[in-house]
Amino acid sequence: MFSSPAIGRHRALAATERITAVTSLLSSLEALPAERDRRPGGLNNWEVVRDNFADLPPVARKALDLLAKPTSMRIIHGARIAAAATLLLPGERRRQRAAANGFLALSTLATYPHHQYGGDGSDQLSFQTQLVSAVARCGQRNPAVVDACLWYVALQSTLSYTVSGLVKLCGPEWRAGTALSHILRTETYGDAGAYRLISRYPTAGKAVSHAVLAFECAFGLIFLRQGRHAPAMLATTATFHLVNARVMGLSRFVWAFLGTYPAVLYVVQGARPAAPTASLPALAPAVAATAAGAGR
Repeated sequence: MFSSPAIGRHRALAATERITAVTSLLSSLEALPAERDRRPGGLNNWEVVRDNFADLPPVARKALDLLAKPTSMRIIHGARIAAAATLLLPGERRRQRAAANGFLALSTLATYPHHQYGGDGSDQLSFQTQLVSAVARCGQRNPAVVDACLWYVALQSTLSYTVSGLVKLCGPEWRAGTALSHILRTETYGDAGAYRLISRYPTAGKAVSHAVLAFECAFGLIFLRQGRHAPAMLATTATFHLVNARVMGLSRFVWAFLGTYPAVLYVVQGARPAAPTASLPALAPAVAATAAGAGR
């Protein structure tokens, strides 16, 4: 419970991209049968949503209009399902994995305007993880590049939890312990059974609210003592996401955040960049050279 399992650089990268691929797989599997949401009257009706992008250059708006066509969306999401599936298969083909990660990241960016409502933060986090995984695969032969990418994922995960906790801390309802009951009353993220339960036991509801506030704000402590308490902390946050998946319907958050945990474990175990004397700015030429080589 209090000993962090050993996880090497290669294993951390492989686990990160595989778990995150499930997020993209579920996202596209959910998007394909949800075409009604993009039709007139739907939450993501492009004829209405496109007004949010009126400031974009004409070429960009035309490209978004083209992507909004039902046939285009089916092709893109079908390709995303195939790309995600390839990442779940055994094998470590560097170029294939770099291409699959890159495609998933870029297609998330391209389709995000058409799925603004309903994507929440899971797609944003998986976009960052997959883009960085693509860079890591391109520079796989340079351990310093892979380390920099894994550090980025780990720090992004830490930032996500910590900022979420600090934002909650600014809210008087979270400090009073009543925010959770108010959320469970909503139609979007609520659950009638959970709301009745928390209304019946208000003291327990306040304790849960304060517990969420506490572990999110304290997530950065996972770096102490070379991650000795990382398994317990990650088990707590994973349980939190599983409960949210059941109660609030945020199922993709489970996979999006679990996809960052291998990188977190690798980093908190005391991993250091492969070239100890190289600072992060010094790694920039290596990353640029790797990208240039991939382009050629």
